[in-house]
Parts: sequence; C-alpha cells; structure tokens
Amino acid sequence: MTQRKPEFRWTAACLALSAWAAQAQQVDGGAPPSGGLRPRLSVSQSWTDNLRLDDQNKDAALVTTVSPGLSYVKNSGSIRGSLDYALNGIAYVKTSVPSRFQNALSANLQAEVVPQTLVVDAQASIGQQNASAFGLQATPTLGAQGSVSALDNPNRRETGTLTVSPNLRTQLAGALAVDLRATASVTQVRGSALGDSHSRGATLRVNPLGGGVLRWYALANTQQVAPKESLSNHTRSVLGGVDYQPDPDWALNLNAGQEWNDYLDRASGATGRPTGGFGVEWTPTVRTRLSGNWQHHSYGDSHALSFQHRIRHAAVQASDSRSVSVGTAGAPGGIRTNYDLYFQLFASQEPDPVKRDTLVRAYITSLGLAPDALAAVGFLSSGPARLHNQSLSFTLQGIRANLTATLNRSITARVASGLNQGDLATNSAVEQRSYALTGSYQLTPVTGLALTASQQRSQGDSALAHTRLRSLLANLNTRLGARVSVQLGARHSRFASATPYTENAAYATLTQQF
Repeated sequence: MTQRKPEFRWTAACLALSAWAAQAQQVDGGAPPSGGLRPRLSVSQSWTDNLRLDDQNKDAALVTTVSPGLSYVKNSGSIRGSLDYALNGIAYVKTSVPSRFQNALSANLQAEVVPQTLVVDAQASIGQQNASAFGLQATPTLGAQGSVSALDNPNRRETGTLTVSPNLRTQLAGALAVDLRATASVTQVRGSALGDSHSRGATLRVNPLGGGVLRWYALANTQQVAPKESLSNHTRSVLGGVDYQPDPDWALNLNAGQEWNDYLDRASGATGRPTGGFGVEWTPTVRTRLSGNWQHHSYGDSHALSFQHRIRHAAVQASDSRSVSVGTAGAPGGIRTNYDLYFQLFASQEPDPVKRDTLVRAYITSLGLAPDALAAVGFLSSGPARLHNQSLSFTLQGIRANLTATLNRSITARVASGLNQGDLATNSAVEQRSYALTGSYQLTPVTGLALTASQQRSQGDSALAHTRLRSLLANLNTRLGARVSVQLGARHSRFASATPYTENAAYATLTQQF
C-alpha cells in the first residue's frame, strides 16, 4: 500500500532544528572558526547518459541541483551538538522527468538540563534509502552532492528518523546509583508506508555507589515497536548481574534473569523465558580495544564481537554481531552512511561524541566524500528480523595520501513467517555484501583527488532475487578562496539483475560558504 505524505513534516522539523542552531549561536555569543553557524549555497551541473537506469530506453539528460544549506557545531556548554542540513532542488533538461526536492539532514544534540542529573540526547537524520534490496540500485555522487539521488530511480525513498532519549541519574538513600533512560523514536518514509514505525522504551539500572573490583547491578528494560501497517512487537526483561574488573585493562560481566517477548507469536502475547549471558572487554592500551558479549534469548541467541586498533597513521576495526531488530529502516548493523562508518571507526581515537563529530566531518571533507552518502546497502522492512552483520574497516593516513577500505556482509532473516513486509515477506533471508576502496591524494594544500571503486551484491532465496552494482568514481576538489570550493567528478556504473544497465556521468559543483 502506498500513501502520499505531506513534505512539510520533514521541512518543519528541519526548520525547527535550524532555528535551534541560530538561537544557540546567539546565546553562545560567538564561536571559534571551526564551529558556529555556517550557511552555504551549492550549485551542481551534471550530465548522465542513462537518467532512467534503463538500457532499453536510455535517456541522456542534464541535471541542475541547487542546494542551500547550513551547518552548526557547538563543542562546549550545557547544550552541545552538530547539525548539517540541505534542501536540494533538482531540475532536468532534455527529458520529461519532473523536477523534485530532497532533504538531507544529520543532527546530534546533547543538552544538560540539570547538571550531572538530567541529560537529553537527540538524533535526527533524513536521507535516501533503497526500498528493496532487489530493485534498481544507483551509485551516489562523490563530493558535496553525494546525498542527492538525482537519477530517476523508483526504488529510492526519502527516509527520516528522529530519536529523543532523556537520561536521569540520581542517588537513592546515599548508597545506590539510579540510572533511568527513556527513548522515543519515529521513522517515516516519504511516498510509502513500508518502513514507517514508532517506538518507545525505558531502561532502569540500579547499582551501589563507589568503586570496587566486584559490583552487582539490577536492570529492567521495556520496549515497544509499532510499524505503521502491522501489529506492534513488545519485549521486556528483568536482569541481575555482576561486573568484575580485576585491573584497569580487564572488565567482565555476568547476568541472568527473565525475558518476555512476542517475536515468535504475536497472537498469544508475550511469553516469559529465562535469559542470561556474559561479556568481556580487554583494553591493553588506549589505542587497542577488544570486546565481546553473548546473550541467550528464546527467539535466538545474540552476540557482539568488536576489535579496534589504532597506530600513529592507521586504524583498523572488525566486528561481528547478531541481534534482533523490529521495524528496521536502513542498512543492517546501523551503518548507513559515510558519516556512520567513520564515526564508528574513530571511536577509539576520540571517545567524546561531539568532538568526534568535528573530527569525522573534517576527515570526510578531506577525502572529497559526502557525510550522508550511503556507505552500505540496505532496504526498508517491518517486523522482527534477525540481523547478522560482519564488517572490516581499515584506514591509512599519510602526509598527503589516505587509503580507506571497507568490507561489509549482512544477513537479514525473518524470525517467524507471516510477520514481515517488504523483501522479508517473500524471502526467508536477504544476504548483502559491499566492498569499497577509496584513495585520496592532496595535490596542493587546497586541491585534492579522490578515487573510489566499489561493489554491492544482494541475494535472496532464489537465483532471480539477485543484484550486483559495480562502480568507479573520481572526484577533484579545490578551493578558489577561503569560502569558495569547486568539485569536478565522474562515475561509471554497471548493474546486473533482471533489468541490467550501464551508466556514465560527469558533474561539477560550486559551493559558497557564508
């Protein structure tokens, strides 16, 4: 079922966040050159030989994109955060494809309402997402227009997510620490009900004050996820556990309790089952971290393994995780964009999320990439699904050259039959693999070159449920002054499926910062 949604919902949200950024700028009374409110205007002109992504009916066209936007960063004070928003107006020449508007938003906010007691975290994002893993796939543009889906791809959907999470920390009787966190989230997809959902939940943790080698804790959790056109799923749990830290390098955890969920059968309601698990974390140096955990569930055990290591000019990260998600919109494993990828990759280098945001955005810009361009494949779905995600990322930083390689494999499988919509309604599991290699070289202090080779593959239950997208991209970016930048780029894509195509494009973008 498809429904039309008024665009003003996302526009109003973007304007509200922009107003917050402007107000925070006034309250702050100024900001260093690296932060503050920075409006911009980008104009891009591109040519493609296959606008409709159809080899049987190729439609060469000129595409003009005008993108007013703003960015805001505040690293200190009771309100900290970052925001980047652009409204992309896309017009076509020598084709019958109508003009369109697209929003692109990435925002993170942390507000300390009551010092050391009440903190509110909020995240918001709007971007382009594939509706199906087996529909048409298109390669994003490198550079400032990487978040724009300018090609006529009916498989793309504008997807927005807003999450608000207040966290209350207090003490009880001067002996116990109480941590209560509530979370509310909403996801909306323009032009489709698939992927729409809202969720709410809360977590309560109680543990004794003070340090010690061995500490107990009690944990209660509840969560409800309601897809728009499907029955909601509810899970709750009560756990007791111990944390054991024999020395600063090692931390161990053991827990056991009861869990109720309706993932396997919503008709009979939530059924209680025992649960339990353990975790371990080893941090031999500030640059190396190895962690793992395992938890038993009635619907399938979950685990998470992670390894991070950073040396002077290189960083590597590997992970393997298995979990259950409900009402998923986007790529399995949580990595959807270039920003998500590098934000996770730089976690050990900069633990503070707000400072890491500035570091990540500066690094992505130096590569000539767009923060909100898709870095991993994904699709829209609803209903409970098991997610098995494996990833390996490596980055090497030289004086002038940078090299980044990413490999990702994900298997999204339905938990029970008849509970899912989208690809998981017709496939018991969807396997997706993506590989990307990006190299960049700083020709001069103001001019850089970036090259990317990538491949994305999706496979369902049958041989017909299969797609593969290979692409080569090149991007040259330079500055004409302190506030003016220019990007020149080209791409070549080859798509293999029941409806294969090839596409070539060239583009130029001028960006003025104010």
